[in-house]
Amino acid sequence: MNTDQTIKSRKTAKVLAHEPWTPSITKEEQEQLTQELLQLAAHAPYHYKSTERYKDLERGLTSSLPFRCYTLTSDDCRAAAHYIEEEAIPAGKVQNMLWASDIMMVMTWLPDVFGEQGDVDNLAAEQLPFTGTIRNMEHIAAASAATQNVLLGATARGLPNYWSSGGMLRQKELRDFLKIPLNELMLGCLFVFPKDSDVRAADVKSGKLRDQGKEIELWSSPVRL
Repeated sequence: MNTDQTIKSRKTAKVLAHEPWTPSITKEEQEQLTQELLQLAAHAPYHYKSTERYKDLERGLTSSLPFRCYTLTSDDCRAAAHYIEEEAIPAGKVQNMLWASDIMMVMTWLPDVFGEQGDVDNLAAEQLPFTGTIRNMEHIAAASAATQNVLLGATARGLPNYWSSGGMLRQKELRDFLKIPLNELMLGCLFVFPKDSDVRAADVKSGKLRDQGKEIELWSSPVRL
């Protein structure tokens, strides 16, 4: 599949399992797939470096990239789903996707924040709304490009995938469980599912907007000077 075909064939596939699935690939293959997709994300363009406040020496997260990625294997996904079930957290379809996914990647972006900062280790929620600046717009664009690279990489490998806004995974209880800092803003949770998801008696939902607004003349205008 060439680049054009990969981009055109990428589509939303929300795979909903009603019980924990056996992963379709081994733990080693999950780790390898994750590393390959991270390599693609790392090649996304970015304009501005992240600020020093986001460097986490303890975890080794010291990159100047304006985004971070937190990765889960199938075991981690099932553990999160079990926690949601045990704590009766109303996570809806996120739990079903955690039952099904082979890997999941949480993409965050790192907003520039100005003025006096509170105790970032004891935030009650994400720092929303964020400051609307050119730099933050560029950070979001970079994280989005990295996210698209991951989705295209999964598509090129024939793996159903879904970009979720995160739902209840954005909230403090589950952010603490996943060890994802609240001073980072969650751009999305990227679920990658088994190739045979459609034959595992799963509910697979496609994107509602896939075929809407695609006519080029309706969103593109030539500039002739």
